Amino acid sequence: MVGTELENLKGKNWVAAMMLCWTLGTLGAHRFYTGKQNTAWAMLVLTITGCLAPISCIWALIDGIVIALGQYRHEDGSELYERIPWLGYVYIAIMVLAVIGALLYGAVIFSVVAAAITSGAGAGAAAGTAGAAVTP
Repeated sequence: MVGTELENLKGKNWVAAMMLCWTLGTLGAHRFYTGKQNTAWAMLVLTITGCLAPISCIWALIDGIVIALGQYRHEDGSELYERIPWLGYVYIAIMVLAVIGALLYGAVIFSVVAAAITSGAGAGAAAGTAGAAVTP
């Protein structure tokens, strides 16, 4: 009986992979954990370079969704054990809300900057016109 339970526990833990992806995903920690060394190093280098970090962020987001759905595999093809489905769905919901929030934040910043640029250009033109009328 104990032998069969240990056979089921071979491989890597789903919760550990999920938490590594959630916290250190852009550094490739979940990929190091599951034995995918080459792609883990690629994620780490992308993140450290700075300007390529958004690629690593998107990659970690996709990996997190794949892990949450239970489709992520260890390098040798074995499944991650002890999957908790509701935790995966919570992760997906949080990530979807985070992406929506980031897009809304970007839209607000863009509109504020655009409004400042257009109002600044309009004020400069009005000040230039008023100054031209006053001078002899």
